[in-house]
Amino acid sequence: MVPSLIATAAASLIFSWWFGHKAGVPTAPLAASEVSLEARALLKLGFAFMASAMLTMGAAYAVRLLIVRMVNIEAAGLYQSGWTLGGLYVGFILQAMGADFYPRLTAVVQERAQCNRLVNEQAQISLLLAGPGVIATLTFAPLVLGIFYSRAFGGAAAMLRWISMGAALQVVSWPIGFVILAEGRQNLFFWTELAFTVVHVGLAWVLVATLGVNGAGVAFFLAYVFHAFMIYAVVRNLTGFAWSGSNRQLGFFFLGLIGLVFCAFWALAPWAATGVGVVALLASGVHSVRTLVRLVSPTRLPRPLQWLLPLAGIRLRGKG
Repeated sequence: MVPSLIATAAASLIFSWWFGHKAGVPTAPLAASEVSLEARALLKLGFAFMASAMLTMGAAYAVRLLIVRMVNIEAAGLYQSGWTLGGLYVGFILQAMGADFYPRLTAVVQERAQCNRLVNEQAQISLLLAGPGVIATLTFAPLVLGIFYSRAFGGAAAMLRWISMGAALQVVSWPIGFVILAEGRQNLFFWTELAFTVVHVGLAWVLVATLGVNGAGVAFFLAYVFHAFMIYAVVRNLTGFAWSGSNRQLGFFFLGLIGLVFCAFWALAPWAATGVGVVALLASGVHSVRTLVRLVSPTRLPRPLQWLLPLAGIRLRGKG
């Protein structure tokens, strides 16, 4: 394990240096005062991200401890598998958001109209990308667990569905949360993250005792319901942010489909619920692809998609 971690860090360093060298960015002399000024800003931002990451990891650890003590260690393993897979697909979107969206948001945060437009655009793209993935996870939860782990983890399917619904709300609320950081309100960001952590662990403490390991999934979902409302209220007070009409419609569409598929697995036979999930997945996938094609220039799409989409009846903007 240790050599693999060192090798990963070394590979990252080598490739970063290589591509940075190829970019040909000129060097510039910096005075000690300039370095100190930039370092203070970076350290403040880094502390906010570090605190957020530690609270997230600490909450997951605390929930696992609760499950071990209130249920058993096997249930903690089921929770860990569901928690990992529930955030796997969404994690790619959130990571890209931090790398691309946050710098652009920082540049326009003082222009309220521009800032709110950018947040709405990011939320729209994120939901279009994440929605079909969440519905697929809801529909094929036992299969996903069997592929990534084994059939022995099938008992985590119900909990994975709760976590997936929480992940959908996470995608919606994260673009708004970045406004707090872009405003330079690191202290406020820390307190919102702390409030979310306390609510998450508190709900888990109550619900694991009554619902078992599935209670941890319910707690994750309810904690993100709280987080979505809290972040929206905070940012609306800071910048006057409001959802655009198109985003409200898109949110109702995807959250409605997600809720429908989730309820189907509680109310219907497994084969019927899977059928509902497949139909919802196709509907959401087609809607997402059509919308993204309208938003993105065809020349920026991967070449295989440029060939396949017309065959599927989806016309590319600017193409015959």
